[in-house]
Amino acid sequence: MENGAQNGLRTNHDRDLKVNGINGVSIMKREPSPNKLGKSSSAAVVNGGYDTPMDADPPNTQAQAASSAPDQDLKMKNLPPEIAHITQNFIPLPFILHRLAQKSHNDLQAKMEELAKIPIHGGVNGATGTAEDNSEENQNKKANLLHFIQDMHGKWVKALVISEWSRKASQVSRLIDLNVHISEQVGKYDLGLDFMGRIKRDLYGARLPDPDIKTALQVLSTGQAPWMPEFGYIDPPPLTVAEQLKWVSELNTLLSVRLNLEDHDKIPYQFRDYRIDSGRVTFKVKGEFEVDLTIADEDFEKQFWFINFRYNFSPAPQDLPEALMAFVEMKVNEALGIDGLRGCYEFLHEFVLTHKINELRRQALVLSRGRWIENIKIERLNRALSIQYWTTRFTASGPNAGPKSWIIVGINSAKAPPRNSPPGTRPTSYLALRWFRDGKEIKDVEVLADTEKISAEVLLKRIIAKHVEHILSSMYAKLLSKPRFEKRQASVSLRINSEEPSESTLMVQLTHSQRLTLRMNMTTGLFNMQPAARSLISRGEVFLNQRCKNPIEDGVVQIESIRWQSEFDEIIRRGKGSGWHMSRRPVNSDEVKRLHSSREHCQTLWLKREGWSPAWYLVVCLSLAGDTWWLVEVMDDTPPTEAKGNPPKPRSKPLNNQANVRNSAIIEQPTARIKTYNLLPITSANPELSVTFFTDLSALTTGMIAQITDITALRKNKIQYAAKRADNPYFSPRLKIPALYVRLASILPPQSGERKLKQPRGSWAEEFVQIVFRGVRGAAVPSNRRLEVSADVKIVVNDKSKFALIKGNVDHDVIYQPRTGQFRIQLRTEIGKSFIESLTTRLKAIDRLVEFVAAMSSRANTVKCESVTLRKVVFTYGTTGTEQPAAGGQPNQPRWRVVLDLARSEKVDITLEKGNPHIRVQDMLERLVNSPVGFEQLPYWLQVTLPLHRGLDSIEDSWAEVTANNQGDLQILPRALDWLSVHFELPGAPNKPPRKLCLSFKLKSRRGQLWWNMERHRRPDETPKKEEDVFDAALQPVFESRGDGWQGHGKSAVAHPNGKSIEGLLAKVSDAVKVLATGSSPSAPAGSQGAAIVLD
Repeated sequence: MENGAQNGLRTNHDRDLKVNGINGVSIMKREPSPNKLGKSSSAAVVNGGYDTPMDADPPNTQAQAASSAPDQDLKMKNLPPEIAHITQNFIPLPFILHRLAQKSHNDLQAKMEELAKIPIHGGVNGATGTAEDNSEENQNKKANLLHFIQDMHGKWVKALVISEWSRKASQVSRLIDLNVHISEQVGKYDLGLDFMGRIKRDLYGARLPDPDIKTALQVLSTGQAPWMPEFGYIDPPPLTVAEQLKWVSELNTLLSVRLNLEDHDKIPYQFRDYRIDSGRVTFKVKGEFEVDLTIADEDFEKQFWFINFRYNFSPAPQDLPEALMAFVEMKVNEALGIDGLRGCYEFLHEFVLTHKINELRRQALVLSRGRWIENIKIERLNRALSIQYWTTRFTASGPNAGPKSWIIVGINSAKAPPRNSPPGTRPTSYLALRWFRDGKEIKDVEVLADTEKISAEVLLKRIIAKHVEHILSSMYAKLLSKPRFEKRQASVSLRINSEEPSESTLMVQLTHSQRLTLRMNMTTGLFNMQPAARSLISRGEVFLNQRCKNPIEDGVVQIESIRWQSEFDEIIRRGKGSGWHMSRRPVNSDEVKRLHSSREHCQTLWLKREGWSPAWYLVVCLSLAGDTWWLVEVMDDTPPTEAKGNPPKPRSKPLNNQANVRNSAIIEQPTARIKTYNLLPITSANPELSVTFFTDLSALTTGMIAQITDITALRKNKIQYAAKRADNPYFSPRLKIPALYVRLASILPPQSGERKLKQPRGSWAEEFVQIVFRGVRGAAVPSNRRLEVSADVKIVVNDKSKFALIKGNVDHDVIYQPRTGQFRIQLRTEIGKSFIESLTTRLKAIDRLVEFVAAMSSRANTVKCESVTLRKVVFTYGTTGTEQPAAGGQPNQPRWRVVLDLARSEKVDITLEKGNPHIRVQDMLERLVNSPVGFEQLPYWLQVTLPLHRGLDSIEDSWAEVTANNQGDLQILPRALDWLSVHFELPGAPNKPPRKLCLSFKLKSRRGQLWWNMERHRRPDETPKKEEDVFDAALQPVFESRGDGWQGHGKSAVAHPNGKSIEGLLAKVSDAVKVLATGSSPSAPAGSQGAAIVLD
C-alpha cells in the first residue's frame, strides 16, 4: 500500500504500528528524517529504509557538484529579461496543506459517525471476553476503516512529495520559465515556415505564362505567321431586313407557343410578368431585376439562352461591367440548362439580394462618414449587414456600458414563407431584418416593404422611429397608468411620426401654464426637452442623456422631478409676495407618510404664512398619485426664529438643494409629530398661482385653522356641533369653508345650584348657533405679528316680542336686528386661538341679558329700563302708582337708578347711586344677581324690600340725635334679603351692663301673600332678666295694637311689604324704644285692636 510513494523518497512504512486489539506488538521507535540530520549528511535515501544507498554518486563527483552549485544558482537567478517569469495558477503550499488537514478532519469525523451507526452483536447477557469479534458486521467495520485510512494515507504521501519538490520551488519555477520561453521560440519558427509556405502557394495565381517572343516578332513585322493554324471559316451571307424580321417573328411565335403551351406549368410564379418582343422574352420581377432570354432551337426541350440583365430597383447601375456580365451570362445559361426558368430565377434572385445588401452597406458607409458620423457602426457579415445605431448614447464603457441597439439585414432562406407570399407558391429567400433593441431581439418587425428603392437612411429612420415610439409610448402609457393622469388632473399627449423620429413628441403638463415637450434626437438617441432655457429642464435632460440606464423608468422619474421642481419654484416665487415662505420640514419621513398613503414617490413642500403660530404648516404633496394640499399642525415644534415672532426667511439656495435643507430638519427636530392634518378643498389639480389664488389660500387656510381650533375646543369641552355647507357672503364661491353649527344648550349648561326652571337655558333662541368665518387681517398692534381672524356668529331668537327693550348695537361687537330677530356677534382673536371661549362669554352675557330683559318686561310697572347693552344695564325702580307713602313720609318718592356691570363674565357688579336705601344690602344683591336666578329675581327683591329699607333709613335718621347724645345706639344688620336684625342698645344703670334689644324682621308668606314678621330675637341659651322687661313693656303696646297694613300678635307683629305698612310698623317700634332712651312719654298707640293674622 504505497500510494503516491516514489523511488528514492521517504515512505511511511516505518510508522508506529499497533495490532488491532488489546494484545499487540510494542510501539516501534521512529528514526528521525534524514533531512533533519544536518546538511553535512550525505547519506542516500533507501527505498523503504536508510541502510543501503541508492544511486549514490562518488565522493569526488559530489564535491565538484557542490563547488559549482553557487555559480549555477547565480546564473539561474540572472536570467535575461526576454524570458518572462510565469506566476499564473500558482497555489501556496500552506494553503494546500491547510485544506488537506481540514478535509481529513471532516472526513474522519464523518467516518466515525458512519461507523458508530453500524450495529454489532454483543455478548449474551452483557458478558464480554478477550477473544476477538469475528462477526461479519465487525469485519466490515474494520475493512471500511482500513480503506478510509489507506485513502487518506495516499493523499498525505502526495502532499509529502509536493513538499519535497517545494524545497526546490525556485529552481522549478525557473525551469518552467525556460520551458515556456523555448516553446514560444519553437512556435515562432513554425509560424514563420507556415507563412513562407502560404506565400509560395499564393504566388502560383500571380504567375504569367512565358511570352512567345518569336511569334510576336513575326506577327508584328510581317502581319502573319506561317506556322499558325488557319481554320478556313466561310462567313455566312448577310441577312436582309425582311429575313431578319421574319426570323424575329418566328422567334416570337415560338416563344409564345412554348411559354403558353409547353412551359406554362414550369414558369415560376415570380416570372408571371413577362413580355415577348424582338425575338426575346423579358421576365420582370418587381423590385428585383429584368432578364431577357431567347431560344436557339425549335425543340421545346432545349434550354433558354441569356441575352441581357437589368436591375429593377434604385439606386442601381444601368449596365453591369463586362466581366460581371460575362459571369452572369455564364451562370444564367448554366442554371437554364440544369433547372430551366426556376434555376434562372433562383440564381438572379440570390444575385440581386446580395447586391442589395452591398448597396445598403455602401450607403451606410456614406452615412457613417457624413451626418451620422460616430453614431452608427457598420459590420459586414456573411451575406448580411449589421448596423449599430446610437453608439454614443451611453458614455460608459466596459461591463457598465449601456445596452446596444442594432439591426441585421440578411437573407432569409424561406424555410417559413413570408406573410405576403401568395398561397400555394414555392417559398424563396428574401431580405429579412432582425432588430435588436437594447440588446433584445424584437420579433415581427415589418420595415422592408419598399423593395424598389433601397435606402439605408430610410431604413434607419424607420427603425429609430419605432425605437422612439417604443420609448415615448411606454413613458406615455406609464404616465397614463398613474392616478394623476388617469383622473385627468393633468394633460399628457403623444404624437408619433413613423418616418421622421425627431418629429415624435411627448407633451406633459407641468403646471397651470407650463408644458414640457420631450423629443429624441434621431442620430444620437439623446433626449431633447423644451423649453430648454430653464435650468431645471436642462439638468433633467443632462441626467437622461448621461446617467440613465433605463430611459423609460428614469424618463418618467425625471418628468415628475421637473414637474415638482417647477411647481415648487412657482409656488415659492409667487407666494413670497403674498406672505408665504418656505419652511424646513419639522417632522421625520415616517410622519410624512401619513399625508401620502400611496406607494408612489412623493415630494413635499412645507410653507408657512406670516403671522401663523409655529405649530401650523401648509404642506404641498406632489406625486403621480395626485397632488394634495394639507394643513398640518405639529407638536413640539418651535423653531428658534419663529419662537421670537419672526417670520420664516426665504432661502437663497436653488431648488436642487431644498431637499437636503428640508432633510436636515429631521436631525434638528427628530421628536416633532403631526398632531392634525386636513386636506384643503382645492378643486383644481393645477391651480393658477396668481395673487388671487394666494389671497384665497390665505383666507382658506386661516379659516380652517380657526375652525380646527374651534372644533378642538368644542371636543375638549364636549360641546355638540356640526359642520355644514352654508353661504358665506364674505368670500367668493371659490372658497368652500363650511360653517359650524354649535348647540346652544351645550354652550350654556345648567349652572351649579340652579333651580329647576320651567324652560332650559337658551330656549329663547333656536337650537343651533351658526359660526361663519369672516376673514383675516394683520395684527392691530405692530409689535405682534400674529394674524387676527374674525368670525360672524348668528343667533336667531324664537320670540321677537320678548326683545323689544333691545335695540341696535348691544355692544361694539354684538348687534341685535329687531326686524329679523337675530343676534350677530363679531368675534376676533389671534390665529391659533379658539373663538369658543369668547363665544361662550358672549353667549352667557346675552343669556344673562335676555334673562334680565325678560324679568324687567314682567315688572314693567315698577322697573324702567334706560339702557341695555352686554357691558352695562341701567334701570330705575321705585314706588308703584298704587302705593301710598306712610304717615309722615314724603308724598313723591324718588326712583333709584341701578347700574349692572356685565363687562366681566365671571361676575356681575351692581352700582347703586348715593342715598339708595339698598346700599346696606348691595353685597347681597350682587350675590343674588350672580346666582342662577339672579336676573329674574333682582327686580322683584328690589321692589319688595324697598319699603322696608326706606323705613329703616327713616328710623336711622330719627336715632341720629339720640346716638349723638349717648342716650342709645341703633344698628341694622342684614342677614339676608328677606331677613334683617335691628339692634337697640341703651345705657344701663350705674355699674350695670347696657340694655340690648334685637328685633328680627323676616319675610314670610301666608295664603299667597307676603308679610314682614317682626319679633324679639333671643339667643337659645339666654334667660330673660327682669331689667330687660322694660323692652317688653315698651313694645307690648305695639304688639297688641294694629295699624294701616300691620297688626300686633302679642309677642310679635306682621306688616304688609308695601310702603305705608312696614314703614308705619318700623316708626311705631322706633318711637317705643326711643322713649326708653330719652325718658319722654310714649305717644298714644295708633290703631285699634283687631283679629290676629297667622302667618304660614
